[in-house]
Amino acid sequence: MQTRFLAGAGALLSLGLLSCGGGTGGTGAGGQSGSAGGHAGSGAAGGISGGNAGTTGSAGTIGSAGTSGSAGTTGGAGTTGNAGTSGGAGTTGSAGHGGTSGGAGTTGGAGHAGTAGGGSGGAGHAGTTGSGGAAGGTTTAGCGLTPPTLGAANPQTINVTDSKGTVTARQFYVSVPSTYNSSTPTRMVFAWHYAGGSASALIATGFGGSFYGVQPLLPSTIFVAGQGLLSTPGDATTSGWPNTNGGDIAFAKAMIAWMESNFCVDTTRIMSTGMSYGGIMSDAIGCQMPDVFRAVGVMSGALFGSASSCKSHPIAAWITHGDADTTVAISGDETARDQFLADNHCGTTFAAVTPSPCMSYDGCDSGYPVVWCPVAGEGHTIPSFAASGIANFFAQF
Repeated sequence: MQTRFLAGAGALLSLGLLSCGGGTGGTGAGGQSGSAGGHAGSGAAGGISGGNAGTTGSAGTIGSAGTSGSAGTTGGAGTTGNAGTSGGAGTTGSAGHGGTSGGAGTTGGAGHAGTAGGGSGGAGHAGTTGSGGAAGGTTTAGCGLTPPTLGAANPQTINVTDSKGTVTARQFYVSVPSTYNSSTPTRMVFAWHYAGGSASALIATGFGGSFYGVQPLLPSTIFVAGQGLLSTPGDATTSGWPNTNGGDIAFAKAMIAWMESNFCVDTTRIMSTGMSYGGIMSDAIGCQMPDVFRAVGVMSGALFGSASSCKSHPIAAWITHGDADTTVAISGDETARDQFLADNHCGTTFAAVTPSPCMSYDGCDSGYPVVWCPVAGEGHTIPSFAASGIANFFAQF
């Protein structure tokens, strides 16, 4: 296994700031400083409201007649739900019949008809509809739209405002699968480059290309790669994710907003991966945006800063790190692992899972596993099993 190091990297670590230059192979490490708030996911309301109960209905046939037992008039029928059933009103004898044809939801259950009246024969109301939802996930404003021109020659540019109010133009690339359907909510994966790397390298075929090799293994997925900023102006080897004044977390939020406006994104399946500085960025996302991202796949990263900056919200996490890494120590990802274990309410025991040497912790919240893959004797590099491990981990969601 080839180990890749960072040449000429400056070791500046202050509450998460590590700026590393890239050597042969272009890997690198970096830190993370600052924090930002989470981003609320969007979703569509489903269902159609049911019809209101009608006017005065027939009295009960046996015993005292119901007083004012309203029979339901015809409610607005749903497109796919069943009509409402009869509800009884009245006092002693059979109650007056409730509303027929209660409004049904587009995909949820039909509305319930009037419930039985009490001693005074109060009328039952036609039920409202159950909430429905589009198949495959929530919908966004970009559903049904023609995507903008994409590809390696067409990076997108947006303005990003950090916590100090500074506005910076940021670039990113989008890769859409050939199977993309603008009417179907689609999973989206963000990939963050290593120190000294570039977004354009992630969409190419070289080291770290094809989005760290995950893209070919995860079809029907939109991939996004943002371009990091230079810690030293004019020095491309210092590109990365220092998150100064929360600028990189703000960039992630701005890209998500842009993607949701232009593509049909499944907001319940937004994920993040990266190596070295990109792993550090993914750990920061898992800490600060777990309510937006469904899962992270981290390679040789670290979580810096106080746990108080993290949101208490579960997020599925898959992490690998070499225990002989002298560029970004494995302790940085152990910190991230422990944070995710706490957020997901996991236990302290674990079981071996594929690929080796991975282990999955027991007792985590349903749907939020934490998989830890420490590699004995490995340095700062991407292990051979990482791409398939991350793709398979993401595919379950």
